[in-house]
Amino acid sequence: MVTRMMPPVLTLESVSIRYGDRLAVDGLSLELPRGEMFGLLGPNGSGKSSTLGAIAGCRIPSSGTIRLAGIAHSEQPTEYARQLGFVPQELAIYDELTVKQNLRFFGDLFDLSGLELRQRTDHLLDRLRLLDCLHRPVRHLSGGMQRRVNLAVALLHQPALLLLDEPTVALDPESRECLFGILADLRNEGQTVLLTTHLLDEAERWCDRIGILQQGRLVAEGSPAQLAQQMPERVLVASLPERPAPWVEKSVRHLLPAGSHLEITGNRVRLVAESSGDLGRALALLLKHGFALDRIQSPGLSLEEWPAVRERPALESASAGEIVCDAA
Repeated sequence: MVTRMMPPVLTLESVSIRYGDRLAVDGLSLELPRGEMFGLLGPNGSGKSSTLGAIAGCRIPSSGTIRLAGIAHSEQPTEYARQLGFVPQELAIYDELTVKQNLRFFGDLFDLSGLELRQRTDHLLDRLRLLDCLHRPVRHLSGGMQRRVNLAVALLHQPALLLLDEPTVALDPESRECLFGILADLRNEGQTVLLTTHLLDEAERWCDRIGILQQGRLVAEGSPAQLAQQMPERVLVASLPERPAPWVEKSVRHLLPAGSHLEITGNRVRLVAESSGDLGRALALLLKHGFALDRIQSPGLSLEEWPAVRERPALESASAGEIVCDAA
């Protein structure tokens, strides 16, 4: 449950980030309360990675202030770091060590030892379903389990904010479901979570609020329902019992009408077009090439297409398909 009456856990005040003459983030302001899961979306070059790096303390903003639990990184960097649990896209644990050894090592970095460390370790191992692999080297674990070990390390010191960069990259649908189920439980217990994702289903299903970055600016912010209600119906979703051969899928993507986009996640297909006519032609193309679609629905254009529609004048040089497809 999101608690709005308490002071925000994370505050960004007019944050700008420059790389020479290039403005990557332009006056970004944002607040995250305790117990909220916030999803940050945006295409390549939107400023998402720069924002994440600044929150993590890896990049210094050119202007503006970032406060975590009321602490500014520029004033108290060590104490700021203690309030942050960061799970980067690439695993940040030692694969030659066992799960238990990793937790002990990182616990020591945060001055945890003895009974306190054992209690926190036992709790996280149980909570993240890692008890059965306690003494196994991380390199022998599945991708989903490795990601959970990294999550346990990030939570070990009980941070105010859990920051995750593309947490489900390379995970199968079952592992993604498991990971987000854990994150939802943590959120419901009061943990504040900020994550980036390029998978629209994840943001819609799990996040309380979503922010859409475009050219360094926050062009949209709100709950999934609030943002989706403002968009026209130019999208179809359907089940795909059996994925076609890669060469068929590649061929279809090249034949789609300009501005259309095909997204396949697990056994779910999402088809987006710039007009209802293009949507019909794209659907016919899929059926012609043997896509055995089932339970076809039109739920309305959703969040991933927001930058393509709202920022059309600024994005005339890129197609909507390019924007939707590359949201990392």
